[in-house]
Amino acid sequence: MIEKLTDQQLKKIPGVRARWLRWGLCADPANRKRAERGVRTAYRAAGLAPPNIIIWLQSPLAGCIGSAMLDQVRNQVGTQVGNQVLNQVGKSVGNQVGNRVRTQVWNQVGTQVLNQVGKSVGTQVRNQVWDQVGNQVWKSVLGQHDSGWISFYDFFRLIGVECTSRLHGLSEVAKSSGWWWPFERACVLTERPNLLARDVDHRLHSETGPALRYPDGWSIYAWHGTRIPSEWIEHRDDVDVSLALTWENIEQRRCLAEILGWDRVLQQLQPTVIDRDIDPQIGELLRVDLPDSPKERFLRVKCGTGRQFVLPVPPEMRSARQANAWTYGIEPKEFQPEIRT
Repeated sequence: MIEKLTDQQLKKIPGVRARWLRWGLCADPANRKRAERGVRTAYRAAGLAPPNIIIWLQSPLAGCIGSAMLDQVRNQVGTQVGNQVLNQVGKSVGNQVGNRVRTQVWNQVGTQVLNQVGKSVGTQVRNQVWDQVGNQVWKSVLGQHDSGWISFYDFFRLIGVECTSRLHGLSEVAKSSGWWWPFERACVLTERPNLLARDVDHRLHSETGPALRYPDGWSIYAWHGTRIPSEWIEHRDDVDVSLALTWENIEQRRCLAEILGWDRVLQQLQPTVIDRDIDPQIGELLRVDLPDSPKERFLRVKCGTGRQFVLPVPPEMRSARQANAWTYGIEPKEFQPEIRT
C-alpha cells in the first residue's frame, strides 16, 4: 500500500498535468491511426471483440446523430468499454494506494485537468449537444474530454501501480481524438475541434466568433464560460438592446449587456445619479433597477482618451471615487486619475 509519495514521484506530477492539459485542449486534427489502435485495445480490456467497422465523423453533434442511426441496428457497449474499465482500474488503485495519496494526486492532477478540460469545455459541448439531439450524449465516451479522470490514473501507471495498464486503450483515444461511441463490432469516432478560445480563467470565451468550432462547422459561442446565441457575436449591431433586460436566462442576459456595452443598455432605462464627481475621469455613480435585480450600481466614467464607459460595481459603493478606486483594487484615498496630455 502506497501511503506517501517519494520526492521522485512528486516531481512527475507537473509533467503529467501539463501533458494531459495539452491533450485535453488540443485543437489539432485527430491522429486517426493512434485512436483506432486505442479503440481496439480498449475493447480487449473490456473483454470484447474489437470492432471491424470504424466510422469517422467531424464533431460530437455528428457523432450523436451517427450513433443514433447505428443504435437501430447494433448493440451499444459504451458502458463496458468506458465506465467498466475505469471502475475496475479505480478499485485496483484504491486497493494499492492510500486515501491520503489518492487525494493528493487528485487535487494536483485530476481536479486541475478536469476543471479546465471537462468542466470548462466538455460540459459545454455536452450541454449544447443535449439541447440539439438529446440522450445519445450519455452513451458516448468523451475522448479528450475525459482527460481529468484518465490523467489521475495515468500518474499511478507512471509510478508502477498494477492494473492501470487496462486504461491504455482509453488513454490512447483521449490523446488522439474527440468523442466516440462503441458498438458491438462497430465504433463511431469523431474529430477534435479545430478552434478553441478561452479567457484568462480558462473558460470558453471569444468576443469575435465561436469559442469552440469543429471541422464540420458545428460551433459553440460563449462569453466567459456561458453559452450564448451566435448572433450576439456575429451580428451584435443588429441585436435588440432590450433583450439585455428581458432575456429569460439571467446569466445570458448579463453576458449580452457586456457584449453590447452597459452604456447602450442603460439608455433604455432611467438611472438615478447617486454621486457625481467634478472630475469626469472619476465619473458618476448610478443606481439602476434591472429586471430581477433592483438597485444595481454602475460607474459611468470618461477615460483619459475621452471615451465613455459604464461598468457594474458592487452595491455597497457610495461615491464615484470609491467605485472607481474599486475597479483598480485600491482604497479611495489612493486613487489618482491618470492625466493625459
